[in-house]
Amino acid sequence: MRVAVDSRTHDPAGEPELVTRRMMWDDICIDEAGGFAYATTHRQNTLERIALTPGENFGKTRCVVGEPFTEMLLGPTSAAWGRAPGDYGRVAYVASDGGIKAPMPDGVVRRAKVWRVEF
Repeated sequence: MRVAVDSRTHDPAGEPELVTRRMMWDDICIDEAGGFAYATTHRQNTLERIALTPGENFGKTRCVVGEPFTEMLLGPTSAAWGRAPGDYGRVAYVASDGGIKAPMPDGVVRRAKVWRVEF
């Protein structure tokens, strides 16, 4: 879901709008300039891109990391843009828990990690 926010008061400025229903998201980081949200899918072990720009692609999702499965991104739980100049919308840092909720492929939980992802 998303809702417009009054820039002065930070109060809701409209009704919530359904964006997508594809998966259970854990965390998101938004690329306002690009018109996308990037969502971690903790149990599905993926990072998904969600189109936020109105039009025929609005709400469509595309896996950008994790299909096919990769142990590197086991249990992605949070994401944030890098802070260096030029990082916003291009470089994200994704924390993983090592698969505590859904250890794959062998049921073994790995070490938690932070991954740098470049788009």
